[in-house]
Amino acid sequence: MFGRVAIAGIGLIGGSIGLAARSAGAEVVGYDQDAATIARARARGAIDRGAASFDELTRGFDLLVIALPLPATLAALQQLGTYAGPVIDVASVKGPVCAAAAALPQFAGTHPMAGRERSGIDAADRALFTGATWAIDAGAPAVLRSRLATFVRLLGAEPLAIGAADHDRLVALTSHLPQSVSVALGAQVAAAGDARAIALCGPGMRSMLRLARSPQDLWDPIVRANARPLAAELRALAQRLERAATELETGETAALASYFTAAGPIAEELDA
Repeated sequence: MFGRVAIAGIGLIGGSIGLAARSAGAEVVGYDQDAATIARARARGAIDRGAASFDELTRGFDLLVIALPLPATLAALQQLGTYAGPVIDVASVKGPVCAAAAALPQFAGTHPMAGRERSGIDAADRALFTGATWAIDAGAPAVLRSRLATFVRLLGAEPLAIGAADHDRLVALTSHLPQSVSVALGAQVAAAGDARAIALCGPGMRSMLRLARSPQDLWDPIVRANARPLAAELRALAQRLERAATELETGETAALASYFTAAGPIAEELDA
């Protein structure tokens, strides 16, 4: 367990880490450029106190958590130089982050597979990581990986050691593709230009469009950083849809039927 945890960025993920870590007995200090966010984080119990600067977070803590958007994460890692203490990030791509942290001797790129379409400290939840997978770079120092595995279990998550390249390839499918499909689907509804389409949206469409509420300025650097794997997944999905469309035009449904057959067990496994 890390007894003193410092968190840079106290939004949804950083705030949730703070809430869960404090519940597990850790002292948590947070820094955010927005003083109102620090005050709100203290009021919500996500941190014990606020730090005056990012530099203060590098002094006397057992674990430094960088919980910032991707561009700010890369900048913070560069600012750390050769900082000797344990450091993790929580960005949803690992390749560029691990490269930026190459000079840090005790760095582990991590990614909790938990989130919401809402952001900010008011969306933070102590139970956000309960039952979630928490990826930890398999290339990080073994002792640090072991300590982090214990830490994330205390937060309610299940650690998964995985290399950065494999992580980025797989989350292109499991995270970045769903986000892209959700906004594309929402754009298609908007393009219909018929108010009755909104009236005819049921629970299925609402659940499909949940991710469309996510902020574009947060996602743009993520999809740019993982562009090639995501492009490959988008093309693969487009090919499946094109096959189904071609068959439907001739009165066939074999492609769609095969998708139902393959998708059902995956959905059941996720529910389990």
